Amino acid sequence: MAMLRKLRRGSKDSLPIYAERRDSDFATLLPSPPTAATPGKLTFFDLPAEIRNHVYDLVASDTVLSLPSPEDGKKKSSVPVCGLLLTSRQCRKEYLPLLYSTAPVVIDIKDFDFRAVIKIIGGLYSTELKAFRANNALVLRLRTLNCTKANLDGLRRWLTHRADSLDRLPFRYEVFVADPAGRIGCFRQSREIAYYGERLARMQVKLEDTLQWELQAIVAAFDRKGAELDDVLQGVPQRLDPTRRPIYGLSGGGLR
Repeated sequence: MAMLRKLRRGSKDSLPIYAERRDSDFATLLPSPPTAATPGKLTFFDLPAEIRNHVYDLVASDTVLSLPSPEDGKKKSSVPVCGLLLTSRQCRKEYLPLLYSTAPVVIDIKDFDFRAVIKIIGGLYSTELKAFRANNALVLRLRTLNCTKANLDGLRRWLTHRADSLDRLPFRYEVFVADPAGRIGCFRQSREIAYYGERLARMQVKLEDTLQWELQAIVAAFDRKGAELDDVLQGVPQRLDPTRRPIYGLSGGGLR
């Protein structure tokens, strides 16, 4: 993928072998800090590894990564890039695996078109896959405006990919709908979500067993969104979406 190629800056060494962070041993795997260039002048890398890790954790905990949509590319809008990735090669090397393994990753999927995600997964290095496997906040956010046969064929290709793939990335699904315009808009969205959920449930019973498990997770996401809209209609307070935080970019465009 061009995106991750740019992130690596032409080198396979951009992600170290300790991509999967473990709190007990991550500090011991960090490279030794370089000697200060000027005698008596301390740098960030003169700090103990535990302190540097704490800084990285603080930044990663307030970062949400996502993929740019085609619409974003047309607008040519600038996305802020996390400064730690631009500081130095060593800082990038230490921080990037921790970012991949802890920061929420939100990928928008329109009308069950997963081709971009499949392409990205196929371009990941083993160290990158290892980091992402440790991330329990990989979200595929479904934006569904149509549920045509072509859309469902795309969904089936994704289900087949997940059944055959060995990446073992722990994706979870959420369904996105725009903020409704009043109760009438909310009711209309509720009916649409119920319609999509019913079509997917009918599709599920026709699939072979190896494909049903992944589709069940998608059907459950539609059920959750339908229940959430029903709660709105009944006046039940909603919890804040934890993924609605500032979105930062990675240099080179890619994951942002």
